[in-house]
Amino acid sequence: MREIKVSVIVPVYNSEKYLEKCLDSLINQTLSEIEIICVDDGSTDTSPELLNAYSKKDNRVKIITQENKDVGAARKAGIKIAKGEYIAFTDDDDWIAKDSFEKLYKNAKSNNSDLVMFKVVFYYPHNESYVYPKSFNLERYFNEINDYNNFVFKAEDIKEQVLNAFFAPWFKFYKSKFLKKYNFYFKENITYPDVPFHVQALLKAKRISFLPENLYFYRRDHQESMLLISKNTPRIFDIFEVVDEVENFLIENNLMKEYRFEFIQFKLEQINFWFLRCGKSYKDEYFNKSKKILLNMKLSENKLKKLPKIYKKIYLNIVNSNSYREVELLNEINELKNKVKRSKNQKNRLEKRIKNKVSSGVLKTFKILKRVLNVLKHFYKKK
Repeated sequence: MREIKVSVIVPVYNSEKYLEKCLDSLINQTLSEIEIICVDDGSTDTSPELLNAYSKKDNRVKIITQENKDVGAARKAGIKIAKGEYIAFTDDDDWIAKDSFEKLYKNAKSNNSDLVMFKVVFYYPHNESYVYPKSFNLERYFNEINDYNNFVFKAEDIKEQVLNAFFAPWFKFYKSKFLKKYNFYFKENITYPDVPFHVQALLKAKRISFLPENLYFYRRDHQESMLLISKNTPRIFDIFEVVDEVENFLIENNLMKEYRFEFIQFKLEQINFWFLRCGKSYKDEYFNKSKKILLNMKLSENKLKKLPKIYKKIYLNIVNSNSYREVELLNEINELKNKVKRSKNQKNRLEKRIKNKVSSGVLKTFKILKRVLNVLKHFYKKK
């Protein structure tokens, strides 16, 4: 049997509408030495039948079946049996370019990378459009690099991104020995398990490389996604556990001093993100918990001044309010102020354009009149 170069792990949960596109993009990879580990996380639709059909068609497709435990547990189960030199992750409703693993494997081997990061395309099914998000363009950090197959860096080189972007595992390509050496894990029975996993892997990696190509196609607005949770369930409180996991990791690995500024932003961003999406049933409880946590941060005026304005507002809006509704009203006021500001800026831009056009028109008219006068002068001189 040929050596397995890449193990790709696909958590599957009720994805009959999209699963075939995902699996087709994997079995047709230009790099053939791969295994496709599909973890059926208790699907109740026809996903299991589709998986069986693909495993019969291609013996590289391997199936694990488990009761519903969520995406973190599914990925963890896949890692346990992965035999590949490298490990990749693909969600069951997404797909990848057919030469992805060939290019990623080449980059990883050339650089001896612990992990490779690459670029993503967002696909919006409602209008079948594709968006190329600039946030994935790491080239801005490495402007002078021409050959990314011979270039490595560390997390500190993209420090502002470590705790505030790039959380998903599916646009990273991991060395299997690296993952298993540190026993990185996706925590079970928790929403957003990607976040602690991402932070641990990125900060432990000694050699990170980058492939500046759009290889992964991420389906947006997918209502059946495994990661989608109802905002009216207590699972919205999982974010507090996630923040604690990240904080404990930074402290235990003596990284908090170096990343304290970024961690403060991370904490405020994550709490506020779910604050704005909290269901009616849990608003009061979420507000009280958020306020208590933020007050315990004890951010002085001096520390607040150093933060970007958006994070300062998040902090002050919550700690200075007495209810969820107060914070909502403050957010609405801020949004109205932003709209007014945007309108003023738009008005100023339009006025400037009009002024420039008028000035240009006057200048053009003046030049025409000047030419006419010169012609008349010349004509009368001749007379």
